[in-house]
Amino acid sequence: MENEEKTVLFDLKRQPLRSEREEKRNRRRKRFLVFMLCLFCLVLGMLLGVLFLNSARNVGSTSSAASVPFSSSPYNEIQRIMNRYWLYGDRYEDLDKELENKALYGMTAFDFDPYTTYMSDEEMNSFSDSINGSYVGIGVEYSDMNGNALILRVFKSSPAEKAGLQAGDIITYINGEQVEGMSTQDIKDRVLGIEGTAVTLTIDRGGEVFDVDVIRGVVNSTVFAYAEDDYIIMELNSFGETTADECKKYLDAYPGYDKIIIDLRSDSGGYQTAVRDICGLFIGPNEVYLRQKGIDGTESADRTPSDSKKYSFSKIVLLTSEDTASAAEVFAIVLRERCDNVTIVGKTTYGKGVIQTNRLLSNGGALKITTYYWYSPDGVSIHEEGVHPDIEVSMPEIYYQYYSDMEEDEAYAYDSIGEPVRIAQLALSYLDYEVDRTDGYLSETTEAVLKQYQAENKLEVSGILDRNTFSSIVALARRELAGNPEKDPQLIKAKEVIHEDQH
Repeated sequence: MENEEKTVLFDLKRQPLRSEREEKRNRRRKRFLVFMLCLFCLVLGMLLGVLFLNSARNVGSTSSAASVPFSSSPYNEIQRIMNRYWLYGDRYEDLDKELENKALYGMTAFDFDPYTTYMSDEEMNSFSDSINGSYVGIGVEYSDMNGNALILRVFKSSPAEKAGLQAGDIITYINGEQVEGMSTQDIKDRVLGIEGTAVTLTIDRGGEVFDVDVIRGVVNSTVFAYAEDDYIIMELNSFGETTADECKKYLDAYPGYDKIIIDLRSDSGGYQTAVRDICGLFIGPNEVYLRQKGIDGTESADRTPSDSKKYSFSKIVLLTSEDTASAAEVFAIVLRERCDNVTIVGKTTYGKGVIQTNRLLSNGGALKITTYYWYSPDGVSIHEEGVHPDIEVSMPEIYYQYYSDMEEDEAYAYDSIGEPVRIAQLALSYLDYEVDRTDGYLSETTEAVLKQYQAENKLEVSGILDRNTFSSIVALARRELAGNPEKDPQLIKAKEVIHEDQH
């Protein structure tokens, strides 16, 4: 038990390491690998057993126990067999550690509890970085786009912003090395580095290709705020160790403002201590912000710090999305229940009403285990229900789409049908082109719109949706989604609510 008690952190985050899609895929892969490993070892053990039995018979052995060279632990048996007989064992620098990690992943994989999991020491470090949003890098969020890295977001005041990178840019090379074929971890390893050093990125921006030298620096990406008209707009991206202090710095910088829009969209949560401290800024000291119940049924109430400095606002508007989760949901429902003049705009949140405890293990890894249900100050559980908005507003349909890849030689001409055509039609519609349909059929009107787009963006004017045109359209739509408030219907509605007369 000593190993488990080294460190206890309380996790109110939805998915600390990777996207939900990747998380589910990796869990399936882990379960499959564990199954195949067990099956392989079972068959191999049976074969070796026959061989040992025959060997014992040949030498006239009378002790069956003496003929079995393994310990009584099946794990140790598998480990010894794999080390001795596995054809691919030389692919790993430390096969014993790899086997241990796979076994521990399998032990903690439960379909009904996607949050309980084993984390290796590398994943534990990534877990902390993902919550705290502080690292030495360039400050971008990206996803795969036709094998390259599509920049989804450029963090404010980051090295990437200073270098002129924009949402919608596509990274095709890193220091002269082609990105296509790299994993997301490969890209991350090449972009992160020593503070003050440069990384050269080859950027495709709407068909224009150029190099950008970005000087790596410390990136703090959990909070960003600015003043507009008579209100503050604050983006909360995560609830990390420094988030409360970052919030205070911004709030102190705008002392004359008593209205605020807080953007919680895509905030997947963070530490319980962080949401405690941030709630204290809005509801004051010694106030109940969270109730929780553990395995023994005992309920307890947690309060904001006794030294919390309260900032008062006459109107608060919260922006939420389907992936606003966990600590961000705590914050949203606390403000709804404990502050006057709070309006939630957007979509119903994710609905994660449980808390994880992270316990460090002797091998440097950690067990992240679900230990509590949490409830709002009024005793409301949002688990699998989410926090419902007061005013429901959806984003444009293209915002919710997964962008399918196109092959180099893939193309769609008039009278053809394809998923990339549908995505391109949705993106073009969002960009205010007059498409006649968004069902994936490349009609005469779609062909004409493609020609118009290609002409306006210096592409070959063919009316054919090829890989270059598709990438250009999606990148421009992503850039508008990330950086154009005039095309953000949820933010537009939030500003309308802020400007409404108070009653």
